[in-house]
Amino acid sequence: LDHLKFISEKPHFVSSSAHEEVREYLVAELEKLGLEVEIQEAEVLGQKNRTGTKVRNILARIEGSEPGKALMLLSHYDSEVSTSFGASDAGSGVVVILESLRAFLEKGILPKNDIIILISDAEELGLLGAQAFVDKHPWSKDVGLVLNFEARGSGGPCLMFVETNEGNEKLIQAFNEVNASRPFSNSLFYSVYKLLPNDTDLTVFRKNADVQGYNFAFIDDHFDYHTAQDSFDRLDRNTLQHQASYLMPALAYFSMADLNDLSADTDLVFFNFPGAGLISYPFSWIYPMCFIGLVALLFLVAWGMKKQVLSLKDMAIGFIPLLIALSIIGLGSFYGWKLLLKIHPGYQEIFHGFTYNGHLYIIGFVSLSLWFTVWLYQRYLKKRSAINLFFAPLLAWILINFAFAAYLPGAGFLIIPLFTGLVVFGLFILTPKDSTKKIIAATILSLPMLLITVPLIELFPIALGLQMILIATLISSLWLLLLMPIWSSFAGLKNLNKLFLITAILVFASASYTAGFDKDSKRPDSILYVRDEATSKGYWGSRDLHIDEFTIY
Repeated sequence: LDHLKFISEKPHFVSSSAHEEVREYLVAELEKLGLEVEIQEAEVLGQKNRTGTKVRNILARIEGSEPGKALMLLSHYDSEVSTSFGASDAGSGVVVILESLRAFLEKGILPKNDIIILISDAEELGLLGAQAFVDKHPWSKDVGLVLNFEARGSGGPCLMFVETNEGNEKLIQAFNEVNASRPFSNSLFYSVYKLLPNDTDLTVFRKNADVQGYNFAFIDDHFDYHTAQDSFDRLDRNTLQHQASYLMPALAYFSMADLNDLSADTDLVFFNFPGAGLISYPFSWIYPMCFIGLVALLFLVAWGMKKQVLSLKDMAIGFIPLLIALSIIGLGSFYGWKLLLKIHPGYQEIFHGFTYNGHLYIIGFVSLSLWFTVWLYQRYLKKRSAINLFFAPLLAWILINFAFAAYLPGAGFLIIPLFTGLVVFGLFILTPKDSTKKIIAATILSLPMLLITVPLIELFPIALGLQMILIATLISSLWLLLLMPIWSSFAGLKNLNKLFLITAILVFASASYTAGFDKDSKRPDSILYVRDEATSKGYWGSRDLHIDEFTIY
């Protein structure tokens, strides 16, 4: 925190005096650790957005005891070109590297692999420092693996996602050997990341040098990203500690591991599970698992009909509430957010799409979707058994997983909730009579599904903006329907459902009350000066939809 307080004292974008002060500070701190520091100076024209500048990368190297590929620790020290103090982006990554190096060197263990430290420059201008290193520095040919530390917010759990040109099998297997205490990762993160325009310094290593690595980044409290609120005081200390909890064991493991060949032909579906690290299996398993799920469902249906527990007519009718629920919830959340943008036009000025009270809206929309799902199904459950109505959601989950297999294979782990639902389906067919033991057993079987899926409900709107609240509500409704045989048997279901509705009302009221801006939730402003040297003319510009007094005067 002492390091971070100094680094984030002022905005330190490229060419500012504070930028030079931060560079001198980092050089001095690395030298205190007994490292010989080099400043790489190079003029770079960016590949991504055609920006150019003179970069000054900070480099150091710890010699290993054996020949082979080196481990690189990577983050950037420039802040965004505005008023950002750069505490999270990426002061957090810089100080995690500094402190982890100090602790590592304090042990006096000689690593097998060389460790290269790159605190890059001009990342915010288009990854220019990383480009200068990869394209122009001789050490770039020595790098076998990169650990990159980044931030796109100021709080929340630190995510790990691999970045590779080939299969991820060896990287996932190696990460399990790291044995990080609280990993938060799954293969869906990188699948979604690849669809977005976002890049990190690690992307340059992957594209220009075919070097693989891990990104460690946190993305919550997105409203602070690239603003004056990316400050020392607003960075969540638990988030910083979580980021450090990756590097300490990773540094110990990868400084001794074989980094000469981490390429692989196989991609793995993976997800974290408490106490088990990353659970993984090949992409090639996804289609067979989907077919197994379909065959298992058809077998259970035949079994249930033979036992006269299931009815074709009632199972067919079960598609009516499913389609109504998904349609109303999808349209309601999509246009509901559009309506809120009209009611609170200030939300449109938040460029990143996640409002200061965004977590309240997630709770509100999800609670409302759960209420509507239960309210609708209660009407059908009066005449039909839950086990008959359960067929339609199970088939929907199978179809969704076939779609994932074709278009988003990183989401292949969402077949696990389906298998949980099939086991519960079989349990209720086997023992059709109501019993407390059956409900308890089904509840216990469903807990792993909750641990896998519930974090995604919050993560999608945080990562992609509140316009993605539609995904969160649909996941919530489908998740609830996989628990239908359990909650449909609750004696106090009506009261539980009233609680969903009351929660939604109170949360939306609270969100409206906190919709404005204040000193702790500042209104974003954008202003830009551009000078055309060819005509000697200057222009002021802004991306603000509504010009305010600050922008005008």
